[in-house]
Amino acid sequence: MVDIIEHTQHDQPTPRRRFLKETISLTTSALAANLFSTQTWADGWAQYEPREDVYYGSRYGLIEHHRPSDDPSGEKFIFVRLQYPGGDWYTNVVNYYRWPADLKFSQVLSSNTSIDVGNYQNPQYVSIDDDDLFAYPYIFMTGHRGIRLSKTQTNRLREYIERGGFIHAEDCDIRLNGGRGFMRPSVHRLMGQLFPSKKLERLDLSHPIYHTLYDHDEYLGGDKFIYPYATYDEALMIDGRIVVYFSSTDYNCAWEGRPCSPGGEEQRRWAFEQGMNIVAYALSH
Repeated sequence: MVDIIEHTQHDQPTPRRRFLKETISLTTSALAANLFSTQTWADGWAQYEPREDVYYGSRYGLIEHHRPSDDPSGEKFIFVRLQYPGGDWYTNVVNYYRWPADLKFSQVLSSNTSIDVGNYQNPQYVSIDDDDLFAYPYIFMTGHRGIRLSKTQTNRLREYIERGGFIHAEDCDIRLNGGRGFMRPSVHRLMGQLFPSKKLERLDLSHPIYHTLYDHDEYLGGDKFIYPYATYDEALMIDGRIVVYFSSTDYNCAWEGRPCSPGGEEQRRWAFEQGMNIVAYALSH
């Protein structure tokens, strides 16, 4: 476990222990039978509104720029996604299908674990250029088109990881680019830029990240279980700890309510459970 260290602009990311309601262990509950409603939303696009410091999909909601509290002792765990250049980082937030994916997952995480989650009316994001990046022990990134970082931004992301931060990255549609996706090769290139001597490795189901809260001995994935790449997850490790968790099967779309193939609602439930496993691992390792 990580010791509690008060956050300043140049300290380690906010310590993982702070977000656990129970200091002895993580706890969880069975997912409720009525977890998934049937509300349907339409498509939208994210445009920046500088006066309010939000991204706005004209009819479909806001993505708020999250600002950590000056008093870190009162912070809760925030499911925050990374705003990065070069792609649609906001996908599934304002491009709704059934529910806003990040908010739905935050609600499920709060209801079914002992993690003290901050639930907001609107999804939360942090910019890669923002000093507040270093306040978050876990950040989520997804998209369809890829990532294009400057050298300065690449160095910031490396610093974030080296300080103890955890990145959960996904390809939002592996079916693109002849079944190779655009995000997957982009994430692999980025890992090579961050840590040239390391690479993403295929994860085995025996790894603790599949058993942190829920025991997963069979891989079901997000909403897309597709050969050859979207049948497993990958990870970049430093000193035996996962620092980047990457999935081509797209948990976020499953959380958004899109049809899950081939496993249907059992597959969606698995995707929610594994998302909670990932967060719990990030906060306790």
